[in-house]
Amino acid sequence: MPVRVFDKDEKEILRIKMLDAGFPLLKEYGVIHTSVARIAKTAGIGTSTFYNFWQNKEEYLTDLIRYHRQKMLPVMISEDVLAHKRKMSRREVKKLFRSLVDEDVSIYPHMTLEDEFKLVKATEEFTPDLAKETAIATALISYIDNAREDIDYGLVANLTKLLAITAESKDELHASSYEATLDVIIEKILNLIIKEGF
Repeated sequence: MPVRVFDKDEKEILRIKMLDAGFPLLKEYGVIHTSVARIAKTAGIGTSTFYNFWQNKEEYLTDLIRYHRQKMLPVMISEDVLAHKRKMSRREVKKLFRSLVDEDVSIYPHMTLEDEFKLVKATEEFTPDLAKETAIATALISYIDNAREDIDYGLVANLTKLLAITAESKDELHASSYEATLDVIIEKILNLIIKEGF
């Protein structure tokens, strides 16, 4: 049987199909049970085609998180803010951080600490990097009204990771206090990035 060679556009279409298949599968099966075979089948391709794009599932998940984040950005931040026509209010920034732990929007509530550990070990994408995280936070801060000038970016990055870890550990926390726990972490982040009184 001859090997099918895909052109650049066909490759990108296949890549997007596999990435689009990933989030619904993670929501339904979790990371452990979202197999390469299941991803390929959902995308309507052969399993071997998957390996033309990613060496393993961890590499795919890293790409999926990046892709999903970019795809969700216009959902989490309004178009006029992204176009720098106005800045986000404190309420909008709170909603943005809430979306990071929303099961319908974010990947993190569908992961476990073990999944996160595997990604940190398998790729450099999740290794703590203050310079990279400061650049990401600085870009985000440019969309926020009344942002502080004295932001401790390391602390903001750690608390944001703690927010994701909290979502990943939801089953290990007291259900009756889970939402309040998220609110406390988010309020602390907001107080670190938005001037007092706003």
